Amino acid sequence: MTDAGQRHLEEVTGIIEEFAKRELDRVQTVAVDVKEANDHDGDPILRVTVVYEGDYKRLDPSKLLGFVRHLRPALSERGEERFPVMSYISREDYAATA
Repeated sequence: MTDAGQRHLEEVTGIIEEFAKRELDRVQTVAVDVKEANDHDGDPILRVTVVYEGDYKRLDPSKLLGFVRHLRPALSERGEERFPVMSYISREDYAATA
């Protein structure tokens, strides 16, 4: 990845992290991991993992369902058109996968 590509990915990660902290306010967002990938058709996507601290029962399902729909305009403003494929994982479970 080029330096410009890395900077863009870091900017995208920051946008998503800020958005997650604001939208998922019933838990604490502790990290956001963004990886470039391709979907099953070969189209470029972003695989996004939001790592949170708190009880998963506190996650608001309506906010999770609308997360991508509300996030995409902010990404598009920065020139990011790849579709974000989201996953949410607790800090404990994330640590167990490392």
